Formats: sequence, structure tokens, C-alpha cells
Amino acid sequence: MGSLYTNELLPTTSEQAIRIFDERYLAGISSVQPPTWAEQLGDSVAMGAPRITFPIGMLSTKYIETREVSGRFRTMQEESFDLKVVEYDAGYEAKLMDLTTNTYAYRKWTEVPGRFLTAEKRHVNRAIATLLETGTVETSPWDNVAFFSASHKANPTGDPATTWSNYQATPADCTDMAKLLQEVTAMQGQVLDENGEKLGADPDTILVSTAKYEPLRVLLAQAMILVGASTAPISNPYMSKFNVIHVPELTDVNDWYLVDSKLMAAQGVPPWLAAKYQPASDLGLRSFDESSDFFKDSGKIKVSSHIWYGFRLIFPHAIRLVRGA
Repeated sequence: MGSLYTNELLPTTSEQAIRIFDERYLAGISSVQPPTWAEQLGDSVAMGAPRITFPIGMLSTKYIETREVSGRFRTMQEESFDLKVVEYDAGYEAKLMDLTTNTYAYRKWTEVPGRFLTAEKRHVNRAIATLLETGTVETSPWDNVAFFSASHKANPTGDPATTWSNYQATPADCTDMAKLLQEVTAMQGQVLDENGEKLGADPDTILVSTAKYEPLRVLLAQAMILVGASTAPISNPYMSKFNVIHVPELTDVNDWYLVDSKLMAAQGVPPWLAAKYQPASDLGLRSFDESSDFFKDSGKIKVSSHIWYGFRLIFPHAIRLVRGA
């Protein structure tokens, strides 16, 4: 028969309180959590060391007429880039007396593991949003050109010496249907493969800030809309076409990003990389119980979570930045 008294369910020692904390943390890691926008649209990998070299392969193959029986062969001029992780931490502390006598304090303590896991996802989102907003300065390892640029190299080797754009510097409002149509068409026609030919980009996702999310989502859900100076509504050409994603981490309220998630899946061109290094478990989650000097000085126990991540913008082909208005 279970206890009738809630206080009898409280931990009696710091060891027990920390053990319960660890169990909840591990249970949270093991459970399936919905991916965030940064995880859905980018590449997330586990690193086996704090520093890893990532290769960048060619995107496409083109057949040409056979002139010799032996055929023709292209050299796989594979580039690479190094990524090094950085350590980040967060922690909580609590009075042991509160945890052993106060049910509310203990309940809040058991909620902390979930907060760590949520905070880690938000940390990744913030890091990727920051990279996107510095994308006109940060270079892409694909061609060593600014990630958002009007002069990307079709082939990093310079053959052919064709360039293409994934950047619109002239301000355009994402809720202006004429401008949206113009930018979608530009992305479809401007993104090139290594042969200097159209890669077939066709955006299906739009990343927007909080200020633009609801107006754009409502607009694209309407069956009839007004375009330009027209006074007569027309059928919405983009109704249900786009997945409008709210990115609260964006600091610029007007800029927006067109993304082709299908191209990323088919060609393997993720716009960004979030790489996590997982060291020994005692380095990731660190606890200080009754045996620690911290407890002897304060009467408190504490737990800190440490994570190691590296972030990088990679392929510019499946994403386009449009300066907003």
C-alpha cells in the first residue's frame, strides 16, 4: 500500500535526490523529442572528437557523348573544412533541507532535467539563427564566398567560371505576393550546379521572424488574395504551398529566408551543420552532493550540465536570403 503522506515520498539524502535527477535526465534524452526548425532543415551530427574534418563532395553528375571507348572521368576534387566544438554550461542548486522537507521545492528540482534538454535545443536554434544573420559576412566552405552572395561559384574549381545568387539585397516584404512570386522565381532560375546548369531549386519553406509569421501564415492560407494594385482578388497561387516556420531567435524583424527542403534531401546540401561532441557522462552532467566542499560551505547541492557544440554554415544552394521591408 502506498504512503498517504506526500512528505514521505521526498528524498532523504543528497545521493537520492541526485540519483532521481540523473534518472529523469537520462529518461528525457532517451525519449523521442520533436525536432526544432534548426534540426529539421540543417544537418545534426555526433562528433567522435572535439575537432573533426568534414569533406565537401560534388553535387551532381552530367553525361556527355562518348568519344572514346574508355569514356571520360572527372576528378573528385573534394574540399573539406575543420570544425571545433565549444563547451557551454548551465546549472541549478538547491538547499538539501528544502528538498527533503518541501514538496514544492522537490517538484521544481525534478523539473530541471527537462529544462536542460529544452535549453539545449534552444541553444542550437539561437546559434543557427545568429549564423544566418551574419551570412553575408561568414563564408561558405563550398566556394569560400560569403554564404549569402550574388556571386557564388557554380564550380569551386572555376570550371565553368559561372556564378549564381542566393541573396536579394533590395528590400522586399514577404507578405507582398508579387514580391514573393518574384523571389521564388529568382531562386528557381539562379541556383546552379557544378556544370553551370540549373540545379532545380524550388522553395517549399519560408523562415520568418515573429513580426512576419502570423501575417504571412494567414496570407498563404487564404483562397483569394489581392496582388499589387489590383482591386479584384485572384486565386492564391501559393495556397498551402509553403511551410511557414516561426523563428523567434531572429533579431531582424523583416528579413526572410526561402528554403528548399526537398533539394537538401535529394542532393545532400544542408545549409548549416550543428555538430555535438559527447564526452564521458561524468563530464556532461556534474553533481555536487553532501561530500563536496560546496555543500559543507552552503548546505546546498547542485548539478551542472555541460554540452559541446560546433556550428557552421555549409551549402548555400537550398536557401535564399531576402532583405525584408
